[in-house]
Amino acid sequence: MTNNMLLLFWVLWLLDVLAALFGYREFISGVFGRYASASPKYLSLWIPMLIAILLIITGSLYLKNHERPMAAIIVAVMPVVLALPYALFLGALMLGGKNNWR
Repeated sequence: MTNNMLLLFWVLWLLDVLAALFGYREFISGVFGRYASASPKYLSLWIPMLIAILLIITGSLYLKNHERPMAAIIVAVMPVVLALPYALFLGALMLGGKNNWR
């Protein structure tokens, strides 16, 4: 694995971990928060998402450690690609919205 590929992998993996931590925080605040309503529907929506991001994080590490760098990068980039339209939408709102964000 070259240094550039290794750096790319760790940046993508860090973004995945940050997404997992954000999801975990939202899940915990929904279950135990001030206005919590831990219904079975709420749990059935959040548990598969948290398991999926956990599988992505551990799967990409497994592939990297077993000399499959391109597969590891492809697995690690999936959540980032899925979140890209939302990030672009937020960026457009911040730059072109009525509120002055600067």
